[in-house]
Amino acid sequence: MNYESVLAGLPDAVIAVDETLRVIFWNAAAEELTERSARRTAGRGLKEIFAPDASVVRRLDETLATGESRSEPEALLERPDHRTVPVSIVTAPLFARDSAVEGAVAVLRDLSRIRQLEAEVRRGETLAAAGRMAVGLAHEIRNPLGAIRGAVQLLGRELAPDSSLHEYTRVLLTEVDRVNRIIEMLLDLARPASVRPVPLNAHQLLERVALLTEETARERRISLVRRYDPSLPPILGDEDRLVQVFHNLVRNAVEAMPGGGTLTLATRVSLDPLFGKMDHGGGPRGMVEVQVLDEGPGIPAEARARIFDPFFTTKERGLGLGLAICHQVLEQHRGAIQIQSAPGRGTTVTCFLPIAR
Repeated sequence: MNYESVLAGLPDAVIAVDETLRVIFWNAAAEELTERSARRTAGRGLKEIFAPDASVVRRLDETLATGESRSEPEALLERPDHRTVPVSIVTAPLFARDSAVEGAVAVLRDLSRIRQLEAEVRRGETLAAAGRMAVGLAHEIRNPLGAIRGAVQLLGRELAPDSSLHEYTRVLLTEVDRVNRIIEMLLDLARPASVRPVPLNAHQLLERVALLTEETARERRISLVRRYDPSLPPILGDEDRLVQVFHNLVRNAVEAMPGGGTLTLATRVSLDPLFGKMDHGGGPRGMVEVQVLDEGPGIPAEARARIFDPFFTTKERGLGLGLAICHQVLEQHRGAIQIQSAPGRGTTVTCFLPIAR
């Protein structure tokens, strides 16, 4: 049996080094995880490839020095573009015939998907708690709001047509309606509308949203660019709910560029290692990516971690419910939503939706 072929085909990254920490083996999974090719790493010192204090370097160094295995349940691996990925690390010594340590091997497992699923569970629990709270509050708040609205309308009828107090009654009615809309959004979290998935053309949905946004975009000097995959297969989804999601995301992108810029709508068949295929009970199903890209100021890392939490917002007058509802709708579609952003580099929101088959 060719053991090197076995190691090369493992789904986990395998990196082997000699006693001087020079790379002697780097399998395909290591290429994908580290985004560094085996050809360019072969024969190089590990400290030239990674930072000298990187966890994988330290653990292999310790194994070479002691001849003992080392493990780290969670560490961060830095890629060439300085992005980090969470990994678990296990190292083991490689012995020569005379029992001297002549090298070491590290097995690295990508924890991104696990961390993503954990985050989804936490968000789901938060949404459920917000929904329960909304149900409890809705009845208690809506009844007095209805009474207030009726009283204000009666008051408006009693005022003289030229009374300056009409302005105040209009403000009161507007604010009562705004509170009612907030309650409706909260109730959406508690009792989400049922999804009726049918095959849909994602480009047609995006064009409906683009038509609604064109005037506002023109006023703000925002150019709308389309990068559609002409061979994109139909997606499986509920038309009204997905239009709600795309409209919310496009509106956020427009609001992120008050000084103008380019708003890009893009589609493609997903090759993402985490979301490119998802199992919906009948085996893995391919996914489509629908992306909304803006050239705004970007989102700080600390805000990105909470961006889908109900009531969290970076806007001065935002409610913090829009993205939480988008997240919920895509979960109902057995899809996912992902945000990539950095201060000064704009934001890319990617919706993963199942391909109809």
